[in-house]
Amino acid sequence: MSSLLSIHVVNKSNNTLHHSVPYTPPSPVHPLAEGHVKARASLVSLTSNNLAYARLGSSWDWWSGYQVPSSLPPPYNDASQYGIVPTWGYGEVLASRVPGLELGTQLWGFWPSNSMAVDFKLVPDEPEGHWRDVTKSRAGMMSYYHRYQVANLHGKISALSSNDLEKVAWQTVFLPLFACGYWTSKYVLGPQPVHPFGAPGAEWTKEDADLSKAVVISLSASGKTARAFTDTLFHSREPGTGPLGFLAVSSKPDAEWLTSGKLPSRAVAYADATSDETTKWIRDLHPSRMVIVDFGGRAGSLDSLMTALKSSLSQASLKIIGIGGTATAMQSPSELAAFAKIARIPERVQMNTSAVRDVLIERDGAKAVFDELDEAWRGFEVRGFAKGLKLKIGKGAGGEEGFEGGWRGLCEGRADAVDGVVYRMDLDA
Repeated sequence: MSSLLSIHVVNKSNNTLHHSVPYTPPSPVHPLAEGHVKARASLVSLTSNNLAYARLGSSWDWWSGYQVPSSLPPPYNDASQYGIVPTWGYGEVLASRVPGLELGTQLWGFWPSNSMAVDFKLVPDEPEGHWRDVTKSRAGMMSYYHRYQVANLHGKISALSSNDLEKVAWQTVFLPLFACGYWTSKYVLGPQPVHPFGAPGAEWTKEDADLSKAVVISLSASGKTARAFTDTLFHSREPGTGPLGFLAVSSKPDAEWLTSGKLPSRAVAYADATSDETTKWIRDLHPSRMVIVDFGGRAGSLDSLMTALKSSLSQASLKIIGIGGTATAMQSPSELAAFAKIARIPERVQMNTSAVRDVLIERDGAKAVFDELDEAWRGFEVRGFAKGLKLKIGKGAGGEEGFEGGWRGLCEGRADAVDGVVYRMDLDA
């Protein structure tokens, strides 16, 4: 890798304005402090979640994760205007003064969307092989983004066979999203309920979580987090815990995995979600509750669905769990008002994966939480979670084949929600 890198920067007020900027790392390199490692991303993903990291970057401190270098040419070095979108993936330790983390160790975690070397202050965490980033500049981010895990891959990303690389690439796409879908189905809507926002003392009763007399509706059911939720609903819930039925609302309702013989289930297009046929199917199941899990449905789809349900099933109570948002880029801060309006819907509660995990770790212990999640992930893999999906492996931060081109496609709506997109940062130049 040459000393000249590409840094992809995004305008914080209008996320569709973005640039790839040449960057030369400083020389000489400052000595590494005790307890610190220097590491660099090697394989990272690009999903609609990255749009949320940019859209809400100031509110949730995601922009503080990896700030633009001051040596970039103006105006791209102005951290009040531009930021680096963080992303999930694998990285490699380049230098270490942390016992137990040797040179070449591969880590799973949260990285900048480029190949810039990052200084982390890491402390050991539970279970073994997990590390927590306590770097002051990233302290404002939620705990979910502070955890790094030693990755047991079959070699460096650059040395993997094509089959192994494809498997690891799909992991890079789905791992950040799987936990949210799994925990929503298993615990937020399970017999050992956890509040969707992880709020200690907040009211989220067993009745709120009970699906035994409910029909569950998944909005944007073809999305990646929704796949994990649906898989858990079909395969990992305790017998007798419901639901009475499952309705998947999707732009691709013909996908076979959206329905199951294990419970009454149906997949429909957005245009058919409020049809007489669909509402009759729901009524015939005689639910006393309706639970909508909104994974970022099309604009207006939630309002239309709520209106139809309140009209045709007035006797049934309604609960909405919000997960993610529409896959659109923010072009003006004023657009945040639309998200705030959705958040104020009385029947709606927002899911916060980080806070839910914190509650589970405190309640059950970190080892039990991650052992269970690992086992669930293996089942998800065996059942072919990537059915019907296309994988694209790009290169680097800049250019049309790099993160820059992927970001442009995401902003313009050209990136298909059912695709998996990753970038080889170890090949960046």
